[in-house]
Amino acid sequence: MRIYWLPLVISLGLYAQKSKITSAALALQDGDFERALSYVEQAFAQPDLLKPADQAKGYKIRAQAYIALLSKDPAATQQKYPNLFQDTYSALRKAQELDTKKEFEQDLKLTSAQLASILYLKGFELFQKEKLPEARQYLTWAIELFEGLGQKDFYPPLALRGLVQTQLRDTNAALADLEKALALSKSKPMKEAEQMLPFVYTTLINLYASRGQGDKAISIANEARSKFPTDENIRRAELNLYLQNPSLHEEAIKQFQSEIEKNPNNETFLLIYAQLLEKRSPDSAAAYYQRVLALNPDNVNANYNLGAYYVNQAAEIAQRYNESKSDAQQKELYAQMQEKFRQALPYLEKAHQAIPDDLALLQSLIQVTTYLNLDDKAKEYLRKKEALTSKGR
Repeated sequence: MRIYWLPLVISLGLYAQKSKITSAALALQDGDFERALSYVEQAFAQPDLLKPADQAKGYKIRAQAYIALLSKDPAATQQKYPNLFQDTYSALRKAQELDTKKEFEQDLKLTSAQLASILYLKGFELFQKEKLPEARQYLTWAIELFEGLGQKDFYPPLALRGLVQTQLRDTNAALADLEKALALSKSKPMKEAEQMLPFVYTTLINLYASRGQGDKAISIANEARSKFPTDENIRRAELNLYLQNPSLHEEAIKQFQSEIEKNPNNETFLLIYAQLLEKRSPDSAAAYYQRVLALNPDNVNANYNLGAYYVNQAAEIAQRYNESKSDAQQKELYAQMQEKFRQALPYLEKAHQAIPDDLALLQSLIQVTTYLNLDDKAKEYLRKKEALTSKGR
């Protein structure tokens, strides 16, 4: 008689585990998501007693319950289930894998669509919090789910992952994502996602410029400007591109002149144009630095460079002073040199307030205050320089 009991026990075990999946489904239907998860956990305590279809149903219920809980109370759910997103994604993938007869196909498609959007938004949140590796993972999951749903032309997650890859310095991966996102945006424009495109263009310009592919960067910049003519980030990236390529120097000057004519009070354009003019005409550059400071007296670069301009002028006068054989001329040149140092000092001091650890700037301040016989200030700057130098040893 004993030989008949073993199959009966096994059958009862199969029924017991399957009944827990059924109970989980009913709890999910009733909105009791915690209880649904509990039944699923009990059923999976002995997974060998579940048929593949029942396992698929259990994983489906787990994913659905997690998503439902997340929609009810995101903060509390994430606190209670630290691996919520990963576990939901894994459960969904497992359900899809085990549902070989496509019994739950429609439910899984709906769940997949919900989770894809959730993961995309979570990736964006992590990107904003500068948690970049995590953001990349969540966006990768989202992209996989969107593509599994046939939405291979939905480019926002690709574009965002490209921006994340850029910050992670994975240039090849960034270019692949951003180029694909840009191509998709042209083949199937999405008005609600168009605000992302200026960031895509700007990043592509900067990436190609950093790789020395100036022609490619210029081509993208021209396309970007035609599509977003008023976007300042795109214009700044384009103008920086000209600065980084000496062969484009003359073209850069033309571009900056044009920009300044249209935006005479744009601090950034005035500053970059002044930097560009330094080799050709230091005096003209100084005039533009003055215009920058008229708009923003605290602009560090303008203060630094204008101070350096007057120091360089003093150095030129000093050379003529050393070459002169006339006492009268030397006296006049010395006075001129002192005046240039006096002009340089306030700009250098203003820059020093913003960047107190700049050794080159401290050296200039020591030189200027020494020549102006400002001994106390010279000693102060010398002490600061020595403190920084000793700290770096």
